[in-house]
Amino acid sequence: MISVIRAFRSEVLKFRRWSVLAGAGVMLVVSTFIAYLTFHQIASGTTSPEMTDLIASFHTPQGLVSVIGQARSLIIAIALILVSANLAAEWTQGTLRNLLVREPHRLRWLAGKMLAVVLFVLLSMLLTLVISSTFILILAQGQGIQTTAWTSAEGLRIFLEFFGNEVLCLIGVSALGMLIAVLTRSVVAAVGIALAYILVLEGIIAVVVPQVSQWFPGRVFNTIVGATVPMVGPTPPQGYLAALLASVLWIVGFVVVSALVFPRQDINA
Repeated sequence: MISVIRAFRSEVLKFRRWSVLAGAGVMLVVSTFIAYLTFHQIASGTTSPEMTDLIASFHTPQGLVSVIGQARSLIIAIALILVSANLAAEWTQGTLRNLLVREPHRLRWLAGKMLAVVLFVLLSMLLTLVISSTFILILAQGQGIQTTAWTSAEGLRIFLEFFGNEVLCLIGVSALGMLIAVLTRSVVAAVGIALAYILVLEGIIAVVVPQVSQWFPGRVFNTIVGATVPMVGPTPPQGYLAALLASVLWIVGFVVVSALVFPRQDINA
């Protein structure tokens, strides 16, 4: 346990690097901007058919989450990049050998590092949601838009459910990023394959065999959030509990495979 904590603390120190902070900064700024654009379209009286459901939910307890949740795809992509690039960089930069000299128990090192990286991703997401929510609330009050439903007990419950499901989604995405990084051992390959899988491959499979694709990791991670607020993502066709169980099983599977592969790899750099 001490070695895991040591690896965790060592990784936390790296979060002061501009490259890591830039990822969190992009998540925050772009997500808030997307939320602003969504709010502005609704508040300005748009009648776009694509926004019918959003407009209908705007003055309900789901309204705030529906607006800030429009940047979910961006948050997922950035989280995937942060995790896969951060871990794969240990091979690309040739730092893994030195790290394992200091901590020869590979799985303890990996556990400590991933705990720190996932925590950073989750805190970045939380900060993004809090700031974008505050920004939208200020805009709404400035324009005389009623926000009582958003800040009601029901609105708070919806926000917390949304946040809880988003946490599970990002943990799943992080576990996927970890596995890809362990298998590829290259920043370029890890990031490229991870994004291609989530953004392209699963989409193609969904068109060809939708009944099968609904059980794929990217789909179940995404749909468990949509189960709470349908306006921020698709709802799970297999039901929330089934999608939740599938998400947990995928996360366990990614962790187990990574734990089996990583200790057996040759460290050449």
